[in-house]
Amino acid sequence: MKMSKVLFIDTKTELTLAPGATVHGWWNNASPFNAVWDAQAVPFATGSTATGFNQDTSLEVTRVWRHFTVTEIKPNPQSQTVDTKDETEIHYEIKNIGNSVAKFHVVLSAIYE
Repeated sequence: MKMSKVLFIDTKTELTLAPGATVHGWWNNASPFNAVWDAQAVPFATGSTATGFNQDTSLEVTRVWRHFTVTEIKPNPQSQTVDTKDETEIHYEIKNIGNSVAKFHVVLSAIYE
């Protein structure tokens, strides 16, 4: 039996989102190609010891999808042979479904063999 592997990517993307707003982002050159991808929005604690902490954050990942492109590359216009370049992007949309401004970062995970 083959064991699956897991990959965790902190995109280092720090976002601030108003209530009801949605943001779209993506990760270029996602690898491995055959992975099953997921995205999560991880909120930061806001406030301070001086002002206090009173936070109720609700974020929803509404969509995750894969965008795959293949580009033909010919060494010269008359060439009989071609190379290809492919790229996989993982896109995501995150919505603030709470009642206050949310500050968060995006993490991606992938499961693959």
